Amino acid sequence: MNVTRKWRRLLAVGCSHGIHADRKAIAAVLKFRDAFKPDVCIHLGDFCDTTAFRSGAKGTSDESEPIQPDVDGGIDFLEKLRPTLVFCGNHEDRLYRMQHSSNAIVSHCAAGVIAEIQKTCGKLKAELVEWSGITQGRVIGGHRFMHGVFYNENATRDHAEAFGPVVHAHTHRAAVAKGRRSDNPTGYCVGTLTAAGAMEYAKARRATLAWSQGFVWGEYCDKSAVLWLHEQPSNVAEWRLPA
Repeated sequence: MNVTRKWRRLLAVGCSHGIHADRKAIAAVLKFRDAFKPDVCIHLGDFCDTTAFRSGAKGTSDESEPIQPDVDGGIDFLEKLRPTLVFCGNHEDRLYRMQHSSNAIVSHCAAGVIAEIQKTCGKLKAELVEWSGITQGRVIGGHRFMHGVFYNENATRDHAEAFGPVVHAHTHRAAVAKGRRSDNPTGYCVGTLTAAGAMEYAKARRATLAWSQGFVWGEYCDKSAVLWLHEQPSNVAEWRLPA
């Protein structure tokens, strides 16, 4: 008996980090989105940077980082991307934790930003998925989509081994890797959409040298997906996108 599968289009991005987003990268993704017309469009989290809410920010220059321009940048990208699914990353999770701060000003500010994010997702009719670490995820076409939890040289492989076929963000390194399991799962990392050297707190980390811009796109049906990673070479000024 022949079974006809209905294939749909999918686009996944992540780690645009609000105020730190690269304008060329954002413009390229939006251009591709409009041409590709995905049925499912996903932001995998860290659409805002929330530097001022960072653990250890108190008493440092991070605490003085402007909040509203960062939030405006993140929300503006979501509104233009028009995602159907929005994940909170570990950077948005800071807001959810800080809304319970013993400092009433911090608590009020964090709750206000969360309300802005929820309002935006409601307007876009996009599902908002709170960050919950290893339990976070939505399965589409047999692949688990999540922000991501591991951060090491083999993080994409580790995600595939832990979760099976997976698409994640978090590490800022566009990558494809196989999990060492009998079912041969593939992991994809969408990379980042930030400008090189934009994040002050990451400038002195050797791992930052491995960051790369990209996104994942492809087609899926009920239990399968055919996915591709676009990684933008750092030495190519203009984005060369799939036709």
